Amino acid sequence: MAKLDEKATAGNSTPEETTQPFALRHSSLAEKKKQFAESAAKHQNKMSQNPFSGQFRAGERPKLSKDDPNYGRPVAGSKSERRGRGAARHVNAEVVFLCDMIHQEGYQLPDGTAAITFGELFQLYTRISNKVVGMLLRARKYDLLTFEGETLFQGRNNDTVIKLLKPIAEIRAELNEDKEFDVGVCHKAKK
Repeated sequence: MAKLDEKATAGNSTPEETTQPFALRHSSLAEKKKQFAESAAKHQNKMSQNPFSGQFRAGERPKLSKDDPNYGRPVAGSKSERRGRGAARHVNAEVVFLCDMIHQEGYQLPDGTAAITFGELFQLYTRISNKVVGMLLRARKYDLLTFEGETLFQGRNNDTVIKLLKPIAEIRAELNEDKEFDVGVCHKAKK
């Protein structure tokens, strides 16, 4: 009997219970048609500038300038921007994990930092992630660690020493301060 009562009253919702905006619920058919036409025109314009759509028109492509602050960046508020921020957050966490591993598995130095050879680190870290060299380069870019050479290769650089430049507590604190991430930037190094 309860299901019958629910079905009988389903169409009798109050304005507070509906999910449509107030203006849409209480507008005339002409206003709704106008809103739809505006939305369709906006979408059509966007698709005419998208080279991957079937409606792309080469002559209407906007001119790009390398001086534009948005050059090479996803559209603000887009899914691409959200994915980029998520990726930067993930890279930040992986850099912290790499530095933790160097601290835990390496040999401790008197200044509170730690060091490990690339061969040892490679054997330990590749069981967790195959991005050990990329993470090392990223951590070096942000002055968290140092090693000799441009990059490291398994076998050839196994004896190269990788050294943390700061104590692990300072590295964790610095990287955990980052709460807002920008696309392509996992850490805003202190100047």
